[in-house]
Amino acid sequence: MMKAVLFLGAGALACIGGWYAGVINAKAALADTGSVYDTFELTDSGWLFSDKIGSGGASPIERARIALGGPLGLSASEVIYFIATVDSKGEKLSSSCHYKVSGEPIDTRWWSLTLYDFYTQNYVPNDLKRSSFNNENVPRAEDGSWVIEVAGAPKDGAWLPSQPDVAMQFELNLRMYNPSEATRRLAPNIELPVVEEISC
Repeated sequence: MMKAVLFLGAGALACIGGWYAGVINAKAALADTGSVYDTFELTDSGWLFSDKIGSGGASPIERARIALGGPLGLSASEVIYFIATVDSKGEKLSSSCHYKVSGEPIDTRWWSLTLYDFYTQNYVPNDLKRSSFNNENVPRAEDGSWVIEVAGAPKDGAWLPSQPDVAMQFELNLRMYNPSEATRRLAPNIELPVVEEISC
């Protein structure tokens, strides 16, 4: 009888210990800002890509991080996501720098480029209350190409304000809603915007 009690007690402790370790590991993964991008593919153009977002292929931790972060929320059947955390030279995007984001027409029903605080996944506060541009409101050249300036100080044309007073890391989230079959089939090997550092 005593052996049975000891055996059951040891089993219960092992289960509790395993559960507790799982909780600790899950919390650590959720607290790790970069963990949501750990399984993303780095494209040749420096953007991060995942076809698991909004699909059944996402792991529980990925789903939890996405739910907490918020910016990546729609079904994979509706949208393709690309994330830029570095510029064309591979340097982390910083609000203390000025960038030029140059893009070509994208074969999708609608797209948007949004700036987020890398750590909080929140919009960056600014007087214009502006955090994004899309294919309907971005100024375009005759060939459909476009340029968005990202900087703390105001810029002519399409300007996304970063945080001018505090050096902070940010990211750019490119969403392609209802992409064409060709875009979806070729992703991530499609022409993506170039994020170029102008000054720092």
